[in-house]
Amino acid sequence: MKYFHRRKYTLNEFFLDRWTSEMAYVLGFWFADGYMRKEKSYRIVFSSNDSEILQQIRRVLGSSHPLHQQKNDQTWQLVIHSKYMYEKLSQLGGIRKKSLIMDFPDIPSKYLKDFIRGYFDGDGSVFYINYLSTKNNKPHRELRSNFTSGSRKFLEKLMKILNKEIGITIKKLSNYSQDHSLKLGYGTQDTQTLLKFIYYPNFPIGLKRKAQFLSST
Repeated sequence: MKYFHRRKYTLNEFFLDRWTSEMAYVLGFWFADGYMRKEKSYRIVFSSNDSEILQQIRRVLGSSHPLHQQKNDQTWQLVIHSKYMYEKLSQLGGIRKKSLIMDFPDIPSKYLKDFIRGYFDGDGSVFYINYLSTKNNKPHRELRSNFTSGSRKFLEKLMKILNKEIGITIKKLSNYSQDHSLKLGYGTQDTQTLLKFIYYPNFPIGLKRKAQFLSST
């Protein structure tokens, strides 16, 4: 494996050149929680409240770049400086100021589960809800999951892909929070199907705390 050296940090600048499970995951995570800039220098940025996943991304990138914690919040960032990777990311569908306008990129079928897992780890959630049944007033607990995005085009294509690949339900997107985002939400059965698809046995990179919802179902 070849590495370019940027100052005192190492980086596999060819990481995005070849499709692998790790590459598809990192691309998916960037579409959820990343951005790109080229003022002063070419930068690819990954952001998360969970430093663990950024450490995993840094590892597969062959990078020694430090993680930075943003002032006044709990967000961590991994900033990669590379014109070569910036241009490669652009070829793969990455765009600047992507939040509201990004499209679902062309992903080889073999790696869809990895790309979607990366996106879900960034802008997805899985959780239980507790409520009282209106029929018998008894407590119930159900598993739910959401994908969020500011781009309707991205979520609609994701929904169609999940329907085609694993048969989960076509849904109506709903508004999410107050930041003009949209939500693609699934109930218990569809969530179980989704989790089995993206958190397959021995997945090479991802958030284990989300995968653990599989063992509790």
